[in-house]
Amino acid sequence: MTDETGRGTADATPDTTVDLLSTWLADLATAVRRRFTDLPDDAVAYRPDPGGNSVGLTLWHFTRWLDLLTQRAWRGLPVAGELWHSDGWAARTGYDPSGHGFQGFGVVTGYTAEEVAEVPFLPADQLLAYFEEVVRSLAKELGALAPDQLNEAAPGLGGERSRYSWLAPVLQGSFGHVGEIDALLAMRARAAV
Repeated sequence: MTDETGRGTADATPDTTVDLLSTWLADLATAVRRRFTDLPDDAVAYRPDPGGNSVGLTLWHFTRWLDLLTQRAWRGLPVAGELWHSDGWAARTGYDPSGHGFQGFGVVTGYTAEEVAEVPFLPADQLLAYFEEVVRSLAKELGALAPDQLNEAAPGLGGERSRYSWLAPVLQGSFGHVGEIDALLAMRARAAV
């Protein structure tokens, strides 16, 4: 279970699937905070080779997916309703990912190498700020759901997939990407020796 900040509540045993997903979201947030709090710019920018994604781009990628599923799939908002746009990130960075990659979602999936190179560098504190905004928004949506609503069709992006079918693979993938970030940071540490 999560509190109003999207952080996990200690010793809480999930009673429903909604509670379990909320707990996992809080666990993801904790994992990301541990890795990115005070992470230096050279670590955020680290990529093992020119064709690989950086540590920071990996976090931005799964944060974008969480933003898209919350705002567009679950809430049925247009592109402008994604927090990347509505909270001013696109304006501040000068980067609008709309129309890029898989189905034009702008989430790095399906990007060409040229499109990846266009994604602006964000230092750890900014990546964390965007991530935290997205987590709070998703936690709020989860907290407002009755357990049976997870299997109802989400209103946005065609309205054919359930909220659960949007969230489950993105949340699972996000944990996988945290493992990828760990591997990248370990490679960076080994290369520095």
